Amino acid sequence: MQAIPLWLQNAFSDWLTGRIYVDGRGNYRSRLHRRPIIPCNRSLKRLYPNNDDFHRATQIWLELWDVVPFARLTQIGATDSEGQS
Repeated sequence: MQAIPLWLQNAFSDWLTGRIYVDGRGNYRSRLHRRPIIPCNRSLKRLYPNNDDFHRATQIWLELWDVVPFARLTQIGATDSEGQS
């Protein structure tokens, strides 16, 4: 089973909510913290050299989230060995 790292999920969420943006030089910046380059900037640029690819990945992550929301996974994990809560 593969999991999406939390830092990447946070970046997807921040992108969708407008908390980060891409500047003219291709750096991901925070709108909340006086526009500094975000800590995972290099990792995002390595994974998604083209911002359009990051945008597409974000949309796919959102669609996946709609199908398998984390809240449901948490509830499933809280059941005992017989599948009872």
